Amino acid sequence: MKVVIVGTGMAGSALVDELLKTDPSLELHLFGEEKSPPYNRIYLTDVLSGKKLPSQLLFKSYQRFEEEGVRLHLGQRVERIFPESKKFITSQGKMYSYDRLVIATGSLPNVPPIDGLNKRGVFFFRNLEDVFCILEMARVSKKALVIGGGLLGIECAKALRDAGLEVYLVHIFDTLMEQWLDQTASNMLKKRLEDFGIKVFLRKQTQAVLGGRKAEGVRFLDGEVLESDFVVIATGVKPNIKLALDSNIKVNRGILVNDFLETSVPNVYAVGECIEHKGKTYGLFTPIIEQVRVCAKNIVYGNVERYKGSLTYSILKVAGVRLMSAGYVHEREGDEVLLYKDRENYRKAVLEKDSIKGFILYGNLAGSERLLKLLKTGQKIDEPTLLIKDLVIEEKRELKEKDVICNCNAVSYGEILRAIKEGAKSLEDIQRMTKASTSCGSCATLIEAILKEHVKIKPPRVNKVEEYKREKHPFERDLLRKLKEWKDWQEIPEIDRDMGLKWYGIFYRKATPGYFMVRIRITHGKLTSEQARIIAHLSKKYGRNEIDLTSRQQIQLRWIDLKDLPEVLEAVERVGLTTLQTGMDNIRNITGDPLSGLVEDSIIDTIPIAKRITEVFLGKKQYADLPRKLNLALLGSKVDAINCKYNDLCFYLAKKEGTAGFNVCVGGKMGSGGPTPAFDLNVFVRPYEAVDIAKAVFELYSDMGDREDRNKNRIYFLVKELGVEGFRRELERRVLKNLWSKGEELVEKVGERLGIIEQRNGLYAVSLVVPAGMFTGEDLERIAFLAKRYGSGEIRLSVYQNLYIINVPEENLSQLLSDDIFEKYSVADTPYFQGLIACQGSKTCAFGVIENKPDAIRLANYLSKNLPRYEPIRMHWSGCAKGCGQHGAGDIGFVGTKIKVNGEVKLAVDVFLRGEKIDTVPLDNLHLYMERLLRTGRV
Repeated sequence: MKVVIVGTGMAGSALVDELLKTDPSLELHLFGEEKSPPYNRIYLTDVLSGKKLPSQLLFKSYQRFEEEGVRLHLGQRVERIFPESKKFITSQGKMYSYDRLVIATGSLPNVPPIDGLNKRGVFFFRNLEDVFCILEMARVSKKALVIGGGLLGIECAKALRDAGLEVYLVHIFDTLMEQWLDQTASNMLKKRLEDFGIKVFLRKQTQAVLGGRKAEGVRFLDGEVLESDFVVIATGVKPNIKLALDSNIKVNRGILVNDFLETSVPNVYAVGECIEHKGKTYGLFTPIIEQVRVCAKNIVYGNVERYKGSLTYSILKVAGVRLMSAGYVHEREGDEVLLYKDRENYRKAVLEKDSIKGFILYGNLAGSERLLKLLKTGQKIDEPTLLIKDLVIEEKRELKEKDVICNCNAVSYGEILRAIKEGAKSLEDIQRMTKASTSCGSCATLIEAILKEHVKIKPPRVNKVEEYKREKHPFERDLLRKLKEWKDWQEIPEIDRDMGLKWYGIFYRKATPGYFMVRIRITHGKLTSEQARIIAHLSKKYGRNEIDLTSRQQIQLRWIDLKDLPEVLEAVERVGLTTLQTGMDNIRNITGDPLSGLVEDSIIDTIPIAKRITEVFLGKKQYADLPRKLNLALLGSKVDAINCKYNDLCFYLAKKEGTAGFNVCVGGKMGSGGPTPAFDLNVFVRPYEAVDIAKAVFELYSDMGDREDRNKNRIYFLVKELGVEGFRRELERRVLKNLWSKGEELVEKVGERLGIIEQRNGLYAVSLVVPAGMFTGEDLERIAFLAKRYGSGEIRLSVYQNLYIINVPEENLSQLLSDDIFEKYSVADTPYFQGLIACQGSKTCAFGVIENKPDAIRLANYLSKNLPRYEPIRMHWSGCAKGCGQHGAGDIGFVGTKIKVNGEVKLAVDVFLRGEKIDTVPLDNLHLYMERLLRTGRV
């Protein structure tokens, strides 16, 4: 039997899967107007916010459909059905036949009566194409306005806010999600959205979109005007009945169907948002799945099962908000209402004749499954603690095979167990094999608990780190709780002490037995005075007043005792910082121009991009299990102050067709065989695309990187294995589009900006040169005070281990510069200190061969005194071959080593000239060697 399904949305793709399960011998054809394979529209907002790639929305690949025997006809709109001859015609003028046909055309945006909706910068929000258009506009915008306070509008507003925009949410009614919420729940939700930074306007009817050809804001019916750079319309949907109308199939609000989901013509069925059954239309996922199951049986076996309508419920998918509403939540005369409310939670149940008819849960969703079951069964309730028992009692129940785990997709506990028996080992496997947790996602935690209980994976014998992660990932070992239980550092299992704790930014160093180093992640080097003050306090109280400014714009505290670690970590977290994932197989701190967004040569402010990329991976196990570490740098300025191309992933300022963006390079490194700049991928991306590209690279590296030889498992080696073109093709496959070829590079200079630097806003940035990054808690405390008193209270850290006080008005400069701190740390210093980088040496790092920092300062002092010069020289020192001092990126690089001189072993350095090794020199002779080298004029 040949079955044709018209529509590749949620209903159409779900029906394909159901028919394949019911009768694999069917000849299935799926027609869709969009050109992409079927995807999960529920997660469109995650693509908008940058949390997911478009490829992650696909239900399955084109190839998988073909392997299952399903013919996809993408980019073909079905224009008209001819029931008498069982044929239909498409937009390409092609005629096809069918034995059974199912209309699953979904819904269309509900277009409100607003003038000016045809202007550029006005978008509806229904499909991937809409998302791509919105992202294109968001790249050059600061303000977005979303019209519609329903589910989709709220999720869209939060996604745009997560993307870094100022967002207005406008709703015509006085209640958000008015179908699902009462006034109390709406008020709590409104306050939460405003806490996120979304400005909510209720009881506002939009009259017109303002502007010429492009939207510039809106005017309300009361005359008020609100400016914005673009407008998104999310005012609900209506059934898409056009195909039925054109085919003389009966319609009302939707396509009319009977209990067998048949339309008014023989052999044509309909499911999903496009149908009307007994006067009701459905716009949510759960009813669609229930319809699909009935429809599949009726197509295969004849009309054997009736659709009885569906219970509707809604879950808001917004990070930081837990909200569920089901049934009838607006009480009528004669109904009984149960209420509970505290600061964080609101619970309401509407009862009719002692049976629950609807409920709202805001905050803690505990008990939702029980309430849904009561709602479905109509069971009589005689339970005064109905709403609060789940808040105070953690009920542990024995799961039975028939228990539903995923309500959206009606997946039972038994189906989950069968998938595990067939080889499912992860949440992603369960999603692929059963569809559980692919809709609202509320069941993901329960599924992971089931996996943890039933999946016993024996790790393959690979390297020691991989064995450790496969046995149990550090995020699952509860190491932070154990920190409070361990009384002595020698109690800590060696593998947890030397390896596992590094995932949390806690480093045990054999060079300082009994003490720990804590590395604080400071994204893009942006630090507030309050954060600096707390770090300074921790340094003075617990860390011998020592602070290291690192070459990745972070801060390290040393000499921390085991008993003090919990308090240090908690204090760091309280001021919005973290130590998480600053070591081991993680994406390390994202570096960027310290003066990004401030100075004239900063073309793209990369700080918001760095923040969004960090939100993608931070705290997520899937991105904390890479083959090795991954360094990422973003350069949106004409001055490369971050040695950008010596990172695993580099976004380098460029332009193409008049648009500023980035060229993408991959595979840069310092260690693992020597310094190597990144490979040019011949790819140009616009700023908003950087998040997607970064995420795709993370996943590509995680999937394909070498997990056996830790000496050869950086991205560099993966690029060598695949080839640049192969890596590029794999990247395109994951982002589902052809990437632009590279643009014209705009970088004009390499090195640090120092001195008193005028900002584009008329204020000033003042640098402090910190030789080799050796700093103190007292000095950081003073800097925090000065930044708040004379600037905006913000400090920027640099890759060259210096720092800046920014946004200083001209009238405050003299007072600031008169402070004693500038006697200790010059605003510029000599050219030998201006480009100095030095990582930790043998004093505190077991890998260090030489002391390094003192050696670097000693040489810079000697050269400053004996060989004055005007042009800065970038001298980069690495204490060992691991390259933490970025020696390969400097004008001159030094790597700690040892050498035999007349039979005597001496400390020495390998000397690099612009990344190439030229000599090995004993440390005690280095000052004379460097003086001779510099006098030759080669540097």
